[in-house]
Amino acid sequence: MTETLKTDVNLHTIDQQPDDQPRPTCRARVIQAMLIFMGLMLFVAGIRYEIWVLAAFAILAFVMSRLFVRKSGPPIPEDSRQLRQIAFAAQIVAALSLAYVAQVWVVLLITAIILMVGHGAAYRYRAKRPRWLQGIAFVALHAAFFWMIIGMVNNQPYPQAQVAMLGMAAVSAVQFTRMNLISGMSMGLLNLYVAASLSRDLSFLVFLGSYLALMLLFLWQADTEDGLRDNPVVLRPIRAGAAGGTSTLVRRLRSWVLRFGIALPVAASLIFVFTPRFAGHPIIPPVTFNAPVRSGPNAQIINPALPLVQVQGWTDSVGDYYYGFDTRLDLAYRGGLSDTIMMYVRSPAWSYWRSHAYDTYDGRTWTQASNEVEIIERFGQSIELNDGNWFQDDYFVQTFQIVQPMPNLVFTGGQPMELYMAVDSVAVDSTDGIRVGQSLDPGMIYSVASLRQAFDPDALRAASTDYPDEVGPEYLQIPEIVTDRTRQLAHDLTRGLTNNYDRVIAIRDHLLVTYPYDFFPPPQAPNTDAIDQFLFVDQRGVCEHYVSAMVIMLRELGIPARLVAGFGSGTFNQFTNFYEVRANDAHAWVEVYFPEFGWVPFDPTPGWEGDPQTGPVSRWVFSGALGGLNLALPLGDILSAGAAVFGGIGGLIGFILVIGAVVALIYALWRWRHRLPTFQRRSTYHTDASRRRIFAAYRRAQRQLRSRRADGQTVQEHAEIAPTLQSLADLEDIAAYRPEPPDVNHVDQARSWRPDNPADRDQPAPFR
Repeated sequence: MTETLKTDVNLHTIDQQPDDQPRPTCRARVIQAMLIFMGLMLFVAGIRYEIWVLAAFAILAFVMSRLFVRKSGPPIPEDSRQLRQIAFAAQIVAALSLAYVAQVWVVLLITAIILMVGHGAAYRYRAKRPRWLQGIAFVALHAAFFWMIIGMVNNQPYPQAQVAMLGMAAVSAVQFTRMNLISGMSMGLLNLYVAASLSRDLSFLVFLGSYLALMLLFLWQADTEDGLRDNPVVLRPIRAGAAGGTSTLVRRLRSWVLRFGIALPVAASLIFVFTPRFAGHPIIPPVTFNAPVRSGPNAQIINPALPLVQVQGWTDSVGDYYYGFDTRLDLAYRGGLSDTIMMYVRSPAWSYWRSHAYDTYDGRTWTQASNEVEIIERFGQSIELNDGNWFQDDYFVQTFQIVQPMPNLVFTGGQPMELYMAVDSVAVDSTDGIRVGQSLDPGMIYSVASLRQAFDPDALRAASTDYPDEVGPEYLQIPEIVTDRTRQLAHDLTRGLTNNYDRVIAIRDHLLVTYPYDFFPPPQAPNTDAIDQFLFVDQRGVCEHYVSAMVIMLRELGIPARLVAGFGSGTFNQFTNFYEVRANDAHAWVEVYFPEFGWVPFDPTPGWEGDPQTGPVSRWVFSGALGGLNLALPLGDILSAGAAVFGGIGGLIGFILVIGAVVALIYALWRWRHRLPTFQRRSTYHTDASRRRIFAAYRRAQRQLRSRRADGQTVQEHAEIAPTLQSLADLEDIAAYRPEPPDVNHVDQARSWRPDNPADRDQPAPFR
């Protein structure tokens, strides 16, 4: 049985005169002016210093200034239960995302309870707005910040995440108006931002998608309720008859799902391509909230797995700890490393993560000639590692998140200039390695601001050989056990070369292409030189063998060099923007001294990136677009950045795009099936300008009245329901069906139609 629909027409008249329109209060105008001024200053600063997140905040401030139009009179309370429920669900999703990545489930439970009670109280007292309730919210918000301070002292996990959750919940009790609800959802967005900074896998996409869906649902519901409240003509279909039809809720849900399915792939693509993935110059200095290191700096290397890494000789096991993170590095050790993730690094530039270096070799082990360290005290929020006005140079900031117990070595990229770490002081050894007083525990976070290490080969070729006094004899030390054939090989490989840079490259390239990598080379023979056995006997080995051979051969040529330990860059995750550094990323490489340039890194080990110098600092894909007010878009950089982003998540984005394309195709076919006669008429009559103007006026009138003509409904049938549209309906029939085009009077009459003009209702039908 076909279900019939009755239409209940509820007509509202709008009698308010233009002079009675509510206007912004004086205070609202002042706030608007302040927001506009602040946005302008932020935008100028963002463009000048290429701080693109700052420019984004400027745009946000401008939008807020347009929204902040407080009308004279008391604020209007929000009576919609649906909007409040959606806002509550969005805040719960945001808090859940943060609890998931920070593992603070008890705080999530407390947050949910406070949110539930707060929203209930705000809805109950929405019209009264009692001061005692506002006072409770004020005290609760400050209590959340006090809880964060306690957490920093008592070593609680992620106190900044806890204050974000509790602060959002504390203000829920004063969310009386719709703007208050939007502000509460914005605080949920801050929770998502903190969760994004801590998230290290694709699970965050679930929370982000859920939050975006709820935000769109909130906007859709708000627009629907505003239309029902403010529309002069409200159409309410009333179900009557037997079952079998489609309910209004189902139709609305189907329409929303179709629209969201089409918008999702487009929005996801734009978010991944055009959002700032990195910031080479952060807005504020990086600050870490974690338990401070109580112990003073130590001259010794403290490795939490010391008994494991000091096994001598041969082993076929695979461990988690690199034996090079010790006061001595034994080349006789054999063994592999696992793929356990040791730390995550967020960095806008490729780099090796350096810990320390060795300068003295005895034929089997590497050590440091000097045990003296320089103590550098903390000053303010950071520890200044080097002097100079380096902020004007090309620097970048790395943030390290420790996952497994690590030695008391501070890993850095590039040339470290400033350290942000919860310590009172650090010790810097003779090879520029940085140490703290205790091993690095899981959960510890610290940041380093460093200069890029990118050297021009031609400049290095022209470097002098006049070495300063601080480059001591230990960097040219060669033990007597080193064989003559090792020394001779160095001279043979560099014969005819006139500068030190070309000599370095010749030895590096020889090692790269001649000797295969092997985690388990034969054991070192007694009373032999490890380098000689590697070069002429085994002819295979691990990174320490390649590096040791290169350092000794360079020293034979009178070039200062040293062995450096640390980690390779790791595997970059395009979605999380973290380098995932695993145990088997532990590595050794060479540093060679060039006057006027300092220590320059080189890597002779096959299978690794041959150039460990710092890569280019990645910024937003449009970061160079307005630098120095140059409006030329770097299309090559944009395309390469977009390709890099899609390269890591191509499968996921491709799946979303396919699903979106299928949904869009089904929706388009459905619309084409039901609107084919209309499309045919448009293809016939839209070639005439006067017909197009009348059709446009009719569509504009439907939008203004928020009264759409239903499928299968003629314009005259629609005009019976909405009499205000009668004159336009007659004009639309003339434009659609009369062979002669409408004249100028018809077009002027259609354009002059206004929804609040009663004369349009009684106007006689135009001449047909």
